[in-house]
Amino acid sequence: MTDKTNRPPSIAWIKMTGYIRDWLKYEFGGRAQVNGVPVICIQHLRGARDVLRMETETDVMDRDEPEQSISAAKYSCIDAALRIDTGTVERLYSMTREELAQYVPVECPRLCMTQDGVLRPWTDNVRFGQRQAAALQRLVREAFWEAVREYDQDYALAAEGKRYAAIDMIEAFCKDTGTRDTYVEEIRREWQRRVKREDH
Repeated sequence: MTDKTNRPPSIAWIKMTGYIRDWLKYEFGGRAQVNGVPVICIQHLRGARDVLRMETETDVMDRDEPEQSISAAKYSCIDAALRIDTGTVERLYSMTREELAQYVPVECPRLCMTQDGVLRPWTDNVRFGQRQAAALQRLVREAFWEAVREYDQDYALAAEGKRYAAIDMIEAFCKDTGTRDTYVEEIRREWQRRVKREDH
């Protein structure tokens, strides 16, 4: 996770659906951690390199509500402030401890593309740009459902032609990937919607 100079990885935080957060930590979490959360390394996902080269933004001085992504510096500030005065943080940033927990740290390249189209070092006050964050969320979401699809195929092979309920497959998937069982029903509903769409 770190380079030859042993510098910690450059990161930005991105908002992810709960069950995808658990799966990401299992599938792409490395040894490096920030605030006890494994840093996610997704550079090898198909399409990730192009997404990581898209325009970024800086947000440390931004007092607006956090977007789909926040920088390492802003995350640290909000995290520390929530420990001291949750009311003020909620008023200034519309951010609660539960909402902050929706973000995961993603390892980023050493260089980023600024809004001016200039390559600069990826510093702690850089976050994913709006289009970039949306593209990254879409990329990860599709990788998650592809993992469920592959798991379902393996589950069907193991069943040797016997019928099985989708809920059983999802429960097994969650158990094997460290995904909390509170997400089983949510994943099942979305999985069955996707299967139905593909059948039409």
